[in-house]
Order: sequence, then C-alpha cells, then structure tokens
Amino acid sequence: MSADKVSEAAVEVSSRRTTITGIAFALAAALSYGSSQVITRQSLGDLAPPLVGSLIALFWGTLGFAVLSVRSLGERGDHLGRGVAFFATGGVFSATGVLLMFFALDRGEVVVISPVLATNPLFTLFFAAMLLRGVERITPRILLGALLVVVGVAVLSKIGRAHV
Repeated sequence: MSADKVSEAAVEVSSRRTTITGIAFALAAALSYGSSQVITRQSLGDLAPPLVGSLIALFWGTLGFAVLSVRSLGERGDHLGRGVAFFATGGVFSATGVLLMFFALDRGEVVVISPVLATNPLFTLFFAAMLLRGVERITPRILLGALLVVVGVAVLSKIGRAHV
C-alpha cells in the first residue's frame, strides 16, 4: 500500500469520525431541546408568562455559556472582532426563536408545537443555499430529508387538529 493511499484512508477515517461526532452532538442537542420544550410547557401559565420565562431561560443560558467560554476566548481572539456582528445577529434570531417558542408552547400542546419547531432545518437549507453557496452543498438527499420533515409536520399538525 502506497503512502498516498494510507494518507487517503487516514483522512477518510478522520472525516467519518468527525461526522459521527457531529451527529452525536446533534442528537444530544435534540435531546436537550426536546426536554426543554416539555419543561417550558410545564412551567408556563401559572408560574410565569412567556416573556418572563424566555428571559429567565436566556439569562441562565447566557450565564452558563459565559462560564464555559471564558477559557476559549483567547484561542481566536484576533478574529473575534470580525465575527461579533455575525454572532450578535445570530443571537438576536436565537433569542427571538426562544421567545416565539415560549409563546407557542403557552398556547398549544407540546406534542403539536414541537414538530412544527422541528421545521427549522427547512429555513436552514433556504438560508444556506442563499448565503453559504461556496461553503455548504445541498444535495438531493438533503432535500429529500427536508421534504420528509415537512410531511411529518403536516401529518402531526393534522393529528393535533383532529383532537381539538
């Protein structure tokens, strides 16, 4: 086996490991989001209105991130200034999403609202196609996955309405 083939095999294994690690983090994030929606639904109403609940959640999330990120601030400090506008914009959209999720969970059943919230990959695909043309590839397989998300949301929404 030549050195080039060994090198290619090592890159492929490394790439596969990175992909598996990314999927594991995504599943952990899905578990976190899923459980947070149930906890949020339980706490809304008598305990706090949606605006106050989202403020409390974002405050504790921000505090947690601040503690976790202190050590890594110096890693890419020279590029941090350039990214601040992007991070701030993303933060505004994230905070808006949290607030709107709280309002949705206050007014609907978590088993209906959660699948609708899960349509966010469709918006991600749309914005990635527009803004990340040279960075992200949108393949037919990815589009099929997005279509399956839409079909699943439509089915669950129809089921949810049947019980109302």
